[in-house]
Order: sequence, then C-alpha cells, then structure tokens
Amino acid sequence: MLIICGTLCLKLVSAQETPILSATTTVTPTPQPPTVTTGEASLAGDNSVILESIVNAHGLLTTAWFDYGTSSGSYNNKSSTQTVTGTTDTQVSINIGKLLEETIYYYRIAAQNSAGTSYGDEKYFGLIPSTPTVTPTPRCKAEEITASPYVLRLKKEESDEVTVTVTCSDGTPVVGETVTATVKAGKRRISVTPLSQDTDANGEAIFTITATQKTGNAKVKFKTDGGLKTRVTVKVKNK
Repeated sequence: MLIICGTLCLKLVSAQETPILSATTTVTPTPQPPTVTTGEASLAGDNSVILESIVNAHGLLTTAWFDYGTSSGSYNNKSSTQTVTGTTDTQVSINIGKLLEETIYYYRIAAQNSAGTSYGDEKYFGLIPSTPTVTPTPRCKAEEITASPYVLRLKKEESDEVTVTVTCSDGTPVVGETVTATVKAGKRRISVTPLSQDTDANGEAIFTITATQKTGNAKVKFKTDGGLKTRVTVKVKNK
C-alpha cells in the first residue's frame, strides 16, 4: 500500500481492497478592508499637531492618512500617508502643520487596502495661542527722599497734606516703597494719617497732618524701609 499526497491524496491498494479517493481543501480568507479607530491630537510645536490613530491592515498592504478641515463633516485637507501591514492593531502617527491659531479643526483617520477604504469617527482640536510671559522691569534702588512742603504752617484744627517722594539716583520714581511717618516733637500739637504709606506710580506717598488746639512747632520724620529719611517742620498758630 502506498499513499501519495499533494492537493489530492491517492491511496494505492491491492486488488482485494476497495480503492478510496480523498482530497484536502485549502481555505483562503476573504480579504477585509482595514479596521480603524480615530485617536487623539497632541501639540507638536508652533501651529502643528500630531494626530494618532489605530489601524489594522488585516494582512494586506494598507495606506493610512488623516482627513481634516475647519467644518464638521467636510474635509478639504489630507495629511501625508503612512503604510501599515500585518494582522495586529498598529498605531499611526502623522504630523499636521501650518495650522491657524484660534481655529477648530475636525479630523478622522482613513485607511485603504485592496479590499476597500475605511474611515474613523470624527474628532476635533483647536490651537489656543499661549500668553507671552511678561518680565517685570526690575525696580531701581531708592536713593533719595524729599518732602513737600518742607515747612508746613497750620492754624488750630487745620489740616493739610505733605507729599513724600522717593526716587532713584537718576530721578526715576520708586514704586511700592513703604514710607513711615513718626512725630518726633510736638506730639500734642499735631497728628499724622496714615502712619505708613506705599509710594504710587509717581513715587509719591501722601500724608495728612492735622493741628490740634495747641500752638507751637512740631517735627515729623518720614523714613523708608531702606533707611532714607527726611523731616518736615510744622508750625501751628492761632486762628
């Protein structure tokens, strides 16, 4: 007895045996279009993103790309392509450039092989311009302090303002410098408000001095946190 096999198997038997004829059939899978899943977008650089998706080529040579545009369901742009092979899920990553800021883009994955073309679900992304970092101008060092008027004349129960100015060596106003007022003499003759004040955009801190019922002279010292000092003489007279 002898068996010879190929696509058709034959069994040679003796004259006393009944011949048996058998065959084996090879099943060829039906070609399938690619399976696709639209992925996410991530920022790649200025006005560009990377679009990612999953494609299964089902064993056929497959070409994948992204359709995209600024209207939902309407894709007037096509990305570069990426070739996919094999029978497992494969990640596709393609860079999209020259995009407009403050614009919504709609996109989907597309893939084609000899069995057909498949499209993924639509997704979208937008580019928001980054806010530039503002570097604050460094504050110059306070070098000079002055008070105006240098001599303040008041009548009993009268009030007036004293302006203290803090500047840098080149005359630039110092902003945000704390100036503290202290009555050094004649505390019963005057009062000062506020006792502490930060300089404004002009480098100025304004204080109000009010005379009491007592006449005579008083002195007010104004001092910065950095140690600069100036004085104002207040003269209180009868009405």
